[in-house]
Amino acid sequence: MEYIDSRWVWRVRSAATEHQAFGEQAGDRSFGRESLIDVRSLEPIATHDVTLTEAEQRSPSTGALEAAQEAGERWPSPLIIEMVRVMDGDQAAWQITTCDTDTNQQSPMILH
Repeated sequence: MEYIDSRWVWRVRSAATEHQAFGEQAGDRSFGRESLIDVRSLEPIATHDVTLTEAEQRSPSTGALEAAQEAGERWPSPLIIEMVRVMDGDQAAWQITTCDTDTNQQSPMILH
């Protein structure tokens, strides 16, 4: 979550299908899209093309929802403030950072 232009937004990256000039699909696995989404309204603010990292190109053994649940987020604390796909050795994994709202201490963890 980031604070941009006086509002909190999620930065969401995902794989996308790139199309060539005549509408044919390109086979580039690194092609993706990044969107900024308002956390209150879930309204997209901006979207643009990106090159995905190696970890983002691989299929994780754990989906985003399952990883978020395993991270132990609870209201009001700890709260997930970031989920990023990373390489851990030769495996794609989730790096999840939680924040203790009482102390503002951030704790990163890696989940496979």
